[in-house]
Amino acid sequence: MGHFVKNRRLQSGSTSVVVPVGTSSNRPDAPTYGTFRYNTSIGRLEYFNGTAYKTVSISGEADIIVDAFTGNGSAVTFGPMSTFPTAADQILVFVGSIYQSPSTYSVSNYDITFTSAPPNTETINIIHNLGSTTTT
Repeated sequence: MGHFVKNRRLQSGSTSVVVPVGTSSNRPDAPTYGTFRYNTSIGRLEYFNGTAYKTVSISGEADIIVDAFTGNGSAVTFGPMSTFPTAADQILVFVGSIYQSPSTYSVSNYDITFTSAPPNTETINIIHNLGSTTTT
């Protein structure tokens, strides 16, 4: 079932739709979850996730960053990481070769804290730059 779109601009025979366009300062004062627009200040599509505007990822290669630490059997906090993840699910974490679910750690500032200490001499790899960025 379709939805009515106010002020829609569809050309006859068109296979596309024109989304709202404006600068960062022209964003709606009270956006709703799922608001989608083209931001001319940054030249990117963006959407409102209920808290902040996020850019739509561009296809292609990402600049992946990997931080490496070594467990000692007793420490649960490691850092500083080279970049600040905005949330635990914005990074991939491996202890040895085992993927760690975001429920097994938390991030605060540039540190990662595990719910239990990684084993002695076990390598901890944290892969960054997998999520979208918050626009300003």
